[in-house]
Amino acid sequence: MNKTVAIVGAVVFVAVGWFGHAVFGTKEIARAEVPAVDPAVSVGFAKTVVFNPVDEYVGHVEPIEETDILPQIDGYIKKVCFIEGAFVKAGDVLFEIDPEQYEAARNLRYSEVLAAESKVVVAETDVDRAKRYYARLTSADDRGVTATERDVAETTLASAQAELKAAKASVEQAKAAAAIADFNLKHTVVKSPISGRIGKALRHVGDYVSPSKSPLAQVVQLDPIRVVFPITDKAYGAWRSAAERGGRELKDSRRLRLKLPDGVEYSKNGVIDFGNHKVDRETGSVVLYVSFANPSGALLPNAFVRVLSDETNPPRSLTVPVAAVSRTANGATVWTLADDSTVKANAVELGGTWNGLAEIKKGLSEGAKVVIHGGFKLRDGMKARVAE
Repeated sequence: MNKTVAIVGAVVFVAVGWFGHAVFGTKEIARAEVPAVDPAVSVGFAKTVVFNPVDEYVGHVEPIEETDILPQIDGYIKKVCFIEGAFVKAGDVLFEIDPEQYEAARNLRYSEVLAAESKVVVAETDVDRAKRYYARLTSADDRGVTATERDVAETTLASAQAELKAAKASVEQAKAAAAIADFNLKHTVVKSPISGRIGKALRHVGDYVSPSKSPLAQVVQLDPIRVVFPITDKAYGAWRSAAERGGRELKDSRRLRLKLPDGVEYSKNGVIDFGNHKVDRETGSVVLYVSFANPSGALLPNAFVRVLSDETNPPRSLTVPVAAVSRTANGATVWTLADDSTVKANAVELGGTWNGLAEIKKGLSEGAKVVIHGGFKLRDGMKARVAE
């Protein structure tokens, strides 16, 4: 029995050994006979194209002009002359203040002017009489006129001249009072100093108003309107340098557009009015003020918008597809494929990115064949094949 078991075990051992050799040995031989295959990559080319990346900023809308409508005089509001929320023009009447007391004051002041002018006429007559009397005494024989009479005549003339001067001063004073009365009466009608949209009426018929109290309303200019946003001092310097290279002013070198809160791009382009006169010390930014035409009133003060900025005459730059750029701790690299299918890692200096393209400032030349996909499989000097 034991002998039979031993014979069967030996047969099984030999069979297993033969089977293992047949299976695994054959695989090793087959693997050794498969030739190495070059890694497959997809390629593109380094090209010089118009390169105009868009900078994006957050800005807010503010009016170029806004004014509080204040009364110049005291009085009761007689009439409100506008529709709340409407557009008004400079010079439009907004409020009327009861003019009755100011009309009476004006009439009184002009009557005082007439009275003062009549006193001037009397004083001029007195001066003329005193002059004639004084001339008669001074031309008479000294034996017929005493020194006292001459002194009295001279004093009378001086007094008459002083009265005339005082009368004329009274006329000027009365005219000044009349001018103030005219001013007060004129300002019983409150007009808008600017064109724009008027808000809510803050005072109504019957309210007593005065210059020291709160405004009657507010008018905001909406067309044109201004968008304010900050850019870094570095970006501001780059904008100015680009403008100077092109021989243009900053406002002529940038194209400025808006994206509204709903994501729609605004139809009008803006123009830079000016940049702030100093850099913010805390943020290192410069605030820019840009005007936009706003005929429909779509842009409202205090709204937030996105400002899109690029160059009006963009330069041409060497570019590659963004996917061709590998970024490592040592910098950016682009793989190139030579005519003999050899690959090389090229250290490059990058500019910006735009529309799927990366700007190459250094490290590549025009027309270089670059690897777009499959670069992770490559090593310097190895060969690669272009995928079909």
